[in-house]
Amino acid sequence: MEERHVAHSRPTQGDEELTRCPVCLEVVASATDRCPECDEPFGPMSAPPSTLSPSSIADGDASFLALHWRPIVTLGTVMSLIFSGVALRYLAPDRFSTAKVDARTAVASPTCATPCWPGESCQLGGCVWQKPAGVGHLSDGKEVTGPFALPRDASDALMLDAERFAVARLVGTEVRNARSGEVLARVSEAPQSQRLFRVANAVYATSPQRIYVIDADTTRVLKTIETGSPVGQLSIGAAGQRALVSLPAAHSIAVLSTELHAEIDRIQFGEDAVFAVSADETGTRALTTTGQVPTYGLPDLKGGAAYVFDPSRYAATQDRVRTSLLGNPVGIVTTPDGEKSYVVLRAEDAIVPLAWGPSGAVRQVDRIPTCRAPEEIALLRSGRRALVRCSDGQALEVFDLLTGQLVKHVALAGRPADVAVSPDELEAVVALSEEGAGALAFVDLRTFEVRSTKLASEPTHVRLSPDGGTALVWSERAKLAWVVR
Repeated sequence: MEERHVAHSRPTQGDEELTRCPVCLEVVASATDRCPECDEPFGPMSAPPSTLSPSSIADGDASFLALHWRPIVTLGTVMSLIFSGVALRYLAPDRFSTAKVDARTAVASPTCATPCWPGESCQLGGCVWQKPAGVGHLSDGKEVTGPFALPRDASDALMLDAERFAVARLVGTEVRNARSGEVLARVSEAPQSQRLFRVANAVYATSPQRIYVIDADTTRVLKTIETGSPVGQLSIGAAGQRALVSLPAAHSIAVLSTELHAEIDRIQFGEDAVFAVSADETGTRALTTTGQVPTYGLPDLKGGAAYVFDPSRYAATQDRVRTSLLGNPVGIVTTPDGEKSYVVLRAEDAIVPLAWGPSGAVRQVDRIPTCRAPEEIALLRSGRRALVRCSDGQALEVFDLLTGQLVKHVALAGRPADVAVSPDELEAVVALSEEGAGALAFVDLRTFEVRSTKLASEPTHVRLSPDGGTALVWSERAKLAWVVR
């Protein structure tokens, strides 16, 4: 049978018929068996399948559209879709008509005149505090469990959660059941515990020479921080990343990292023994005072001073500014933005506002009079207020920090020995101490209504669980503890 190679006429050179090599596409004599250019077998069976079909297009004779029709069709389809969308949008009804704007959305949302504190948001021209998620206060139908007898060497107690509380003892830190008072575990690796502080998910148990870092969930000792001196007070700053610990005997403040549980730096304050300490959430401004609450019935110290320092700088490179505060400065609080600090003077019955300057120095503003013998001040972020506990005045007072005015004077039926504010700032739990008797007062911080519960002995300390749903009340004198839900 006669074979057909291609449908096109073949070129000739003289009397010799020429053809194109299907491999290298060179023009060669059709009578040869191998291509002289590429040395490939030459013949009809060696040609590519595309050259065997009579309908195929030779490369030399192919047009542009024949070679590129597929991308042209694809591009045309895409462009037609785009132009169709533009045309439909252009032809939409009321395309160029003026839309009716709602009057509520026409007015631009007002902005806050002053920067908001951390944890606040600007709403309708004012800074509003946002309550943390998962926190609350004690329920209306409060249930008191106890009293539980504590060992004679117990020096402090702390609520861990709704079912457990910790007790600081000389033999170690004990973990007890909050419903029965029974001992669940004893951390013997933390002997001579004196005070307990909650720092995030850990408990700092202080001793005469060191701080034991205990995991609150597993009660396992994570680390030991050597201080070489007893701890006075502890304050959390820098958005929870730093802990400032006062060391009165060493006349210094230790700066601790709450992430590494290690001492970063130590700042000396001459020959002054510092006790109360407070820091802002920026981590650059802190204040400590030399005041100390005397034993009940003894007179106050007339002198006193406050030191201003920067916890973010090394002790050798920062300036420690001393401000004289006569009147025994025992309590201190600093606003989260670090713009102001407020110190209570127990002997002067007053609050001294301290305004921070750009250089880091402070100046005293006009004093705010309080009830007699103020011993503690707490910051109420909701409404930017301050709560002051007065021992001899037997009252709580709420002040507006923006105006410096008294908002409410809450009279109590006894001497307030301690106060704790719930995390949602809706309730204050006050330990009322009297001679041989005592009670627990619950103050609604919205209506300032006071409810009280009698106790078998005089309480001296109040500690709340992290979620605010459980309170631990204990008496340092009678060595008794109660759990309130």
